[in-house]
Amino acid sequence: MFDSIKSLGEAIEHIQAANDSQTFQMKLADLREYLKELGVGTQDLLSLERIAYYPLNAYSDRETKENMEAAKQRVISYIESILCDNEKEEQVLEILNNFYLFLENLIEREPHKRGGIQQEQLHALKIKNEYDVQHLLYACIKLLYPMARAEVSEDTGYGTVRTDIFLDTNHVIEVKCTRKNMSLKKLTEEIEADMIHYNAENIYFFLYDKEKIIENPMVFKKCYEEKIKEKKSIYYHSSA
Repeated sequence: MFDSIKSLGEAIEHIQAANDSQTFQMKLADLREYLKELGVGTQDLLSLERIAYYPLNAYSDRETKENMEAAKQRVISYIESILCDNEKEEQVLEILNNFYLFLENLIEREPHKRGGIQQEQLHALKIKNEYDVQHLLYACIKLLYPMARAEVSEDTGYGTVRTDIFLDTNHVIEVKCTRKNMSLKKLTEEIEADMIHYNAENIYFFLYDKEKIIENPMVFKKCYEEKIKEKKSIYYHSSA
């Protein structure tokens, strides 16, 4: 039954324990339902079907068994790849959600008296615009994604868009920083335009509300996460 799988780790255990074709197919059905609950798309589910397929040999039970075991290993590798992606996503979110801690400790924390870095130098590192946010956030992201690149142009087929921070083909970060005379309407228009233009399945919107134009950050965040359920996601950070 579907409710027998409560995590991807359990799914691996169940697939490994399947010793015959009937059990294997039952566990695959459970896995499909669990992945649907996680929001896995149709194309990925079709990929699972292809991965799990194996030929039956009517004249050799042993060869059929070997084919099934090979299919089981492919499915397990597929699940492990999802686990790896989820782990990296959690790490990216941790950086985005705790970016303010990085800023506080870099700019506001008094340096060691014997060090060469002076307090006045750190105070000069004030965020003035979107490019400043992007520069500092990019330095943090490089710890997790050494191959990350900044300001990558992407051909969408109907024009070119610039990705602020490119992690890989399925994960990009769009940086927004509110500015003087920027209305909430203008900010939302920019976000909605970016939702459409990017091909990546996972878009992390990082908002630095320098001018405090968002009155209720949690409501704002929830609103846009509902609008882009097919993509992930929008994250918000308010300036200190």
